[in-house]
Amino acid sequence: MVRDFINYGGQVGYYYISKDERPLVKTVTEHLSLINILRYKPPHSGSGFLGRTFSHLHQVSQLKRYRYPQVSSFVLKDDRVIKAIEKTAIRQFQEMDTDNDDEVYMKILKATEKRAQKILFDMRSTLSDFLLRFTSWILYKLLPCFLGSVVVHPGQVEVLQEASKTNLPLIFLPLHRSHLDYILISFILLNNNIRSPLVAAGDNLRIPFFGSLLRGLGAFYIRRRLHPTMGPKDHVYKSILHTYMNLCLKAGHNIEFFLEGGRTRTGKPCMPKYGILSVIVDSFLDGTIEDALLVPVSVNYEKLVDGNFIKEQLGQPKKMETFGQTLKGIWNVLNSNYGMMRIDFNQPFSLKDIISSINSSPRSMPVSIQHRTLKSNPSTNSLYGTDVVSEDQKILVENISKHVIYDCSQATTVMSTNILAFLLLNKYRKGVNLQELAEALDELKRELLGSRRNIGFQGDSVDVINYAIDILGPGLVGREKQKSETVIKPVSILPNVIELSYYSNTVVAHFALDSVLAIAINVTEQYRNMLAHEDLINNASSLCDIFQYEFLFCKPCQVLEQVLISSLDNLVARKELFEAENDSELVMKSKRIASRFDDDDDDDANYRYFQKQYKMNVNQESVDTLTFLSNILKPLLETYSVTAFMLDKLVQTQLLENEFIDLILDEMKNQLFRGTIEYDESIAVDPIKNALKLFQKWGVVECHNEGKTRLYYLKESHDDTESVQEIYNRVNRFRLFNFK
Repeated sequence: MVRDFINYGGQVGYYYISKDERPLVKTVTEHLSLINILRYKPPHSGSGFLGRTFSHLHQVSQLKRYRYPQVSSFVLKDDRVIKAIEKTAIRQFQEMDTDNDDEVYMKILKATEKRAQKILFDMRSTLSDFLLRFTSWILYKLLPCFLGSVVVHPGQVEVLQEASKTNLPLIFLPLHRSHLDYILISFILLNNNIRSPLVAAGDNLRIPFFGSLLRGLGAFYIRRRLHPTMGPKDHVYKSILHTYMNLCLKAGHNIEFFLEGGRTRTGKPCMPKYGILSVIVDSFLDGTIEDALLVPVSVNYEKLVDGNFIKEQLGQPKKMETFGQTLKGIWNVLNSNYGMMRIDFNQPFSLKDIISSINSSPRSMPVSIQHRTLKSNPSTNSLYGTDVVSEDQKILVENISKHVIYDCSQATTVMSTNILAFLLLNKYRKGVNLQELAEALDELKRELLGSRRNIGFQGDSVDVINYAIDILGPGLVGREKQKSETVIKPVSILPNVIELSYYSNTVVAHFALDSVLAIAINVTEQYRNMLAHEDLINNASSLCDIFQYEFLFCKPCQVLEQVLISSLDNLVARKELFEAENDSELVMKSKRIASRFDDDDDDDANYRYFQKQYKMNVNQESVDTLTFLSNILKPLLETYSVTAFMLDKLVQTQLLENEFIDLILDEMKNQLFRGTIEYDESIAVDPIKNALKLFQKWGVVECHNEGKTRLYYLKESHDDTESVQEIYNRVNRFRLFNFK
């Protein structure tokens, strides 16, 4: 096994791959032209009249046929399921506290078996080769009605075709933005003769007709939360899920699921949930499969097909999908323009090898810097597929999940709407003329390309801006004539700004570390004179800790401190924030940095390194750069700060989650009206919930789950105004300084 550097499809990073896997990566694939699969036509020569006339029908008829075996009939016969049924029946019988009555026990056992049958019936997929082909033909007709193009990289598809020849199961792990994600992924795979995967779908999609259709296209339905009464003790459900997936893997099925769980409501990747991946990992560890190839998949749209999440972000509960709503939604979609959709299939990597590398990496990490690695708690609602999961295995699954999410985020293509929304919200909220905006777009595009990010547009920047404005619509971006020039202005008020920030957040995730460092410089004392390196890195680390549920700042195999140091050096080199050092100082600095990676370095070298002082450049360009970068995360800082301020409402009392969030939203609206917070997009539910998760992680807040109800209260050690004030100060201090 080697540690190989891969730059593929915009994805830059290190992967642990075996030598015999490296032929999957071909340097020529990076230079192949992108293709729009909606314009794909089969070769005309030799196709005959019917083939030329009915090209799409001819295309689907020529696809490779796969057998998709059904495994449902074997699940209830598995020893794991039988034991789980018996264990549950015995527990329920004992809880009844009745006399030893065999007849009562048998009734409980029969009822448990009947429930197991229903769970399996509701869960199972009925993947059909005929239905896949028929749906593919329909999609060739329908997709052009609302999508201008569906773009893929032929080199990436070629890599998948090579990977499929290994006879190992392919585990597709896409970022989740739309219900269209899994349909289009299956569509692309099918039309490139790659076995279509079984897709883990939330049981909220099991609606009349459409639920059956998705089931026939490969969906198997899973619960998104624990059972309201049985909770983590629902051994029957977990054993059926585990066994069903094991049998599917044994039968040669590929599998697809979304590590984020649900669709992102903010445009940023969500923190992973570990339930389904824990089953895959367990299947490898117990020898069910010898290996699997994990395929991170990045998905992005110029305009979100599912509509926006404004109502949810403003506190309204999510509405369950219904047959009528689905029909209405499809009709609206078919009569709209959503521009381009881009899918990037990133480099597959071996589950076996990444487990081996993760298991070995903690032992090689210096003890002195292990504390810099951020660790977040898994979701309390995440349903692990196994009855008993060791702590080591949970950490293993968490590391793999975060590795995949990080890679997907880095490889996500930046669309024209993303870059326009980012510039308008973070640089030109008061409006800008078209030419200046075009120049800023060119500069930002160069910076993104310099960081090896994929750009999903080309051409003259003025044309790109006009196109993106048309896609987003006048509800998000205004365009007006003033004298002899066109002025572009974002609609930066509620509720529209929440949707605009959704598109901006794709780029925000890219600049998150730079923004953290800019804020750290901002709050480090005497920044106009000299900044101590240690103070700067400590402040940046603290801010990363605050935003650990918002961003993955580095891969789990990396050390945050080292990433911050590297990012700071890169930022300083690009933006000239500090006064230039002479050559001898640069040489000494290089030696000090190198010494941190040397096991034999001494404490004195580290001490000198951390005593490094920076002198700020006081020119206007540096100040403008730091202002721009620090403002990127200010809306999130405002949300976290107000949420911390509102913890005072929990002193000596407790509140239901929806009541508490409503109080926080009302306070934020009041502060926005008074001018104590600046950004309308700060008023959003998702970052409030993430802030509450953080305060749970810090041991300040407790959350009691009872079914779908959550009750928040302060831990006894923090159940007073003084303790709450300390938490507020800990967060709010990053808002106290501004560049002027």
